[in-house]
Amino acid sequence: MRSAVLYGPHDWRIEDLNIPSLNNDDVLLKVKVCGVCHSEIHQWNVKVNGLEYPRYIGHEVAGEVLESGKDVKSFKPGDRVAVWTDGKGYAEQINVKSNRLFKISDNVSFTEAMAEPIACTTNGVIRANIHLNDSVALVGTGFMGLILLQQLKLRGAKFIAAIDVREEILELAKNLGADFVINPQKENTKDVIKDLTNGKGVDISFEVGGNETTLNLAADICRMEGKLVIFGFHPGPRKIKDLGYWNWMAFDIINAHFRDLNTILNGTRIGMEMLNAGKINMKPLITHNFKLDEIENAFMAAKEKPKGFIKSVIVMN
Repeated sequence: MRSAVLYGPHDWRIEDLNIPSLNNDDVLLKVKVCGVCHSEIHQWNVKVNGLEYPRYIGHEVAGEVLESGKDVKSFKPGDRVAVWTDGKGYAEQINVKSNRLFKISDNVSFTEAMAEPIACTTNGVIRANIHLNDSVALVGTGFMGLILLQQLKLRGAKFIAAIDVREEILELAKNLGADFVINPQKENTKDVIKDLTNGKGVDISFEVGGNETTLNLAADICRMEGKLVIFGFHPGPRKIKDLGYWNWMAFDIINAHFRDLNTILNGTRIGMEMLNAGKINMKPLITHNFKLDEIENAFMAAKEKPKGFIKSVIVMN
């Protein structure tokens, strides 16, 4: 089978590898799609100390069952499934444990079935514990923010404000249910939020952008004793502009990242059931498709975010 292997910064090589062997509780999949995750960009863009190369990355996988181990009863050849896996997804085939597969409804395409991102947003919403009538801000409304937006609407927020610097993203956010949209390059975000909240700030502020600017802005618009949810991925060091302010404001700081496998798989199950039931609309979020041998272009698009970009995926032949 063919697989894209990362040997170093911008050094992809398409190699022929052996098809992985099948254990009794494994399922062998024909990979149809693997998404490019923001968390993978840093290790592709620069050589990261502590990481071993070559690397077999790619974890947003959807595909078709080719073969099941003798102990697997829930899946058969031909089943359409989304997968939770921690790597090796940029390949024509992948071998995974059967308890990490989730069936895809016939009305959902492979490119929409991004189980791992949906698991992350699902668990983030659960951990934030949104209540009816809460005011919510999403600081950074890209791919993950637009999924969060749809799930937050279902929790009964009083309003959701989507904050981003890309006008086309804000327009889509409105179409997907944002009550207010704010472009910090055109408006004073703090002033707008004050007007919307009678000067208090939002009850729950999601930092989704994964950089210092969005981290500090999320804190600036959160009310005293509100919830500051750090959802964005932050590789490497970060500076907090004013930790004393965070302390004085008595924020409930929530790290919306998860490492416990049972938690991850439960979020995947819930999220995929929501997707299959039509509660999450992924169609407008998948904007750029690439072939396996175009993987460098897929990562460049994810890094540079050309106009109209939200998400790039690798589509296998």
